[in-house]
Amino acid sequence: MIREALSAVARNESLGPLISRTPVAREVIKRVMGGDTAADALAVADRLADLGYVVSLERAAPRVESEEQAEELAGEYADLVREIADAGLAGVCEIAVFPDTMCALDDPQAALRRLETLVRIAGERHVAVMIGSRTDPDRSIRLLDELGERGLDAGVTIASAHRQAEAECTRLADRRVRLVKGGRRGAAEDLQQPIEIDKAYVRCAKRLLSGTGDHSFATHDPRLLDMVTSLARRYQRPPHTYEFAFFLGRQEAAQERLLADGERVRIYIPYGPQWFERLVGGLAEQSSTIGGALRSLLPG
Repeated sequence: MIREALSAVARNESLGPLISRTPVAREVIKRVMGGDTAADALAVADRLADLGYVVSLERAAPRVESEEQAEELAGEYADLVREIADAGLAGVCEIAVFPDTMCALDDPQAALRRLETLVRIAGERHVAVMIGSRTDPDRSIRLLDELGERGLDAGVTIASAHRQAEAECTRLADRRVRLVKGGRRGAAEDLQQPIEIDKAYVRCAKRLLSGTGDHSFATHDPRLLDMVTSLARRYQRPPHTYEFAFFLGRQEAAQERLLADGERVRIYIPYGPQWFERLVGGLAEQSSTIGGALRSLLPG
């Protein structure tokens, strides 16, 4: 099945139908995906909220190719916000949005316009918005700054692999930041060696924890989880003034341990027809990770 999945990515096909063919894979899917629809994802979010977790929902989607498609996705996100509020989950559920799903043809003004409308709708319903960072980290931060100039509040994802990450974490230490490892293969703006990315993650975590922002540390790396926990104590950050974030179904023992220790734990739930591609972190852009990502979701 791994070979079939690699071939599907090379043909730019959706992996969801392929992965869901076998009984074993179907059982795995139930554990790691939010479903095909917003209603499916909200049902998962409700169950996790009852267990004490907070959640983040993302409508998994490829980069859009037309303004009509961007408008449709923006509308879906607005509907999601309303459904979160109607379900009574506004206090525990945020939405994650990527700028490249908000416009076509690299039109930053179109992305800003749609994102501004979405953040206003979300703010009225007390649903938090996190701006993702996939193809252009600097663009995500520019959008955050432009929203701030309009008096709108949102969070932003920063990848420690980006060479400007430490400087941005210092500047945004009093805002909401989700710190990830990230790394775009071959990008001159990014660190490429895993050890250097890990070191940068720790430096960024120090910058963030020295501030007052409600930060989210997204990693499945046990060493970094322990490091962030120790740093939070060193910087005298009380629990629930920061959080740990995991993909649904990944490192469940660590999720449960942190929750039992009184930490706030956020579960990241991608949903929609392209859920699998998003779950493993953008397979098309990081093809070297495909095999490992697929194997990590299968037993044995």
